Amino acid sequence: MSTSFSVSGSESFSVTEARKIAAKVSTDLKRLQRLYARPYDPTDERIDEFEQELIHLLKHDVVGSIVYGYQRNGQWTKASVRYTASAGQLHADDDPGKILPGHDIEGATFTSFLSYNGNWSNLSATQQAEIKRTSPLQRSSASTPPLETGYWSDDLTYAPGGRGVVRSTVKG
Repeated sequence: MSTSFSVSGSESFSVTEARKIAAKVSTDLKRLQRLYARPYDPTDERIDEFEQELIHLLKHDVVGSIVYGYQRNGQWTKASVRYTASAGQLHADDDPGKILPGHDIEGATFTSFLSYNGNWSNLSATQQAEIKRTSPLQRSSASTPPLETGYWSDDLTYAPGGRGVVRSTVKG
């Protein structure tokens, strides 16, 4: 039996569903690693931490979006992916992958950026602090980085239980 966490008046989100979504994101990150990484950038351990963090955030229903990829001069390169949590019912549960090779990452470093959803601001400062304290990753505050070029285009949906994330890659 899976543990469920309330995400709205009539819906629940199980840890099992969160793990399935995070495993798909992790698969995408492993693909980025194989296609773009200099040795161990990101490391397998870091990818595992990102996966555990996403499970943690999904079960608390506070993730708005998370971007993983390569930044140069404070901007995301085309070798980046964004995952936006869906508040509504999603009808597809795609297989991960389809990360395109060949984007320029010269001078770029791998990083991640998290934004919280509206539920975050409804939590007390104590609840927010507890979620941050128990997270597998400790993040610092920053402004949302822009794209170097192009635009985000939704391409896959990871939603094993009808709720999940929509993946976007950079086009143009």
